[in-house]
Amino acid sequence: MPRSAARLRRSLQSVALVAATLLAPLTAAAELAIDFIDIGQGDATYIHADGHHVLIDGGTPRHDAADYLRARGVDHIDLLVATHPHADHIGGQIGVLQRKSVGEIWYSGYEHSTQTFETWLDAALDSNARYREPTRGHTQQLGQMRLTLLHPGVETPNRTPHDRNLVVRIDRGPCSAIIAGDIEVSGEREIIASGLNLRADVLDLGHHGSHTSSSQAWLRAVSPQIVVAQYGVGNRYGHPHTSVVERVRATGVPLLGTGAHGTIRLRCGADGQWQVRTERRGTVTPGDLDRDRDSAAAAPEPAGCIDLNRASARELERITHIGSDRAQAIIDRRPWSSVEELNRIDGIGPGRLRDILQQGEACVER
Repeated sequence: MPRSAARLRRSLQSVALVAATLLAPLTAAAELAIDFIDIGQGDATYIHADGHHVLIDGGTPRHDAADYLRARGVDHIDLLVATHPHADHIGGQIGVLQRKSVGEIWYSGYEHSTQTFETWLDAALDSNARYREPTRGHTQQLGQMRLTLLHPGVETPNRTPHDRNLVVRIDRGPCSAIIAGDIEVSGEREIIASGLNLRADVLDLGHHGSHTSSSQAWLRAVSPQIVVAQYGVGNRYGHPHTSVVERVRATGVPLLGTGAHGTIRLRCGADGQWQVRTERRGTVTPGDLDRDRDSAAAAPEPAGCIDLNRASARELERITHIGSDRAQAIIDRRPWSSVEELNRIDGIGPGRLRDILQQGEACVER
């Protein structure tokens, strides 16, 4: 019997940024600690307070996250949150599930076809952790730390992994943070409309700082005093995008990034003040500034299928129903996990998607 999320479901049932401490030891007694682990192009957030440990995502399918926890003597994770099934978020959780004890897993239940997801499912099943598919408003108390699920809601569509992406709010005394995963603007709107408390000290930018996320309305609703982008330096997606970096900078809020600063460690005391330590000094710069689209368009056409994540605009236009505007939309919304996700592009409904699939030239190589 093949393993699936359904089987898993049945089986497991005033902030102060102290700039002077960036490279100095964290001396204040921490009530809430959040580490944004530098694992390259991906997300991995480790949260601990009151002797409890939470890991949200884990980066790519390597042991970076597990090694990070081992180096800090962490043998048990109270809560493991997989925001969505893409490999740059759940891949590193496989090693954690295999090497650590895990109390509970939160996941959306979205079925995915990649080998990384299948391996993650196997590891989750073998871990004997409790399994939950929470929806908006669900909370869990760990000591004095409370975690609240902001997204998805019961009514949230299940079209793509990003639609069902888990967004988690963390509160401990006067300290608060929101970890966004790969939430996109439509999901941000849904959360804002829910009326839940969104004001938070720290905001993890959605989708690695992609322009698909972090709308002006979302930044205004959260009103953070520290913003973090999780991305790999020199990544091929151009994260973080210029529009997002400029939008954050216009607020005057400090912007930190794993690509620029390495692992980022935030500590919040009982007085609500945050201290920050980074592995290195740096400045978050947009990754899409050096893209030469004319050169990309002139690149030779690859043999085989047209990879949605690598093809130039000219190559993408060989796909039926894809003109210049839709080709650019495909490039702007990278990375893609499957051809079926093209229904996210304006004007591509079931009929046109069927034509694209029947043509057989579009693909997503893994």
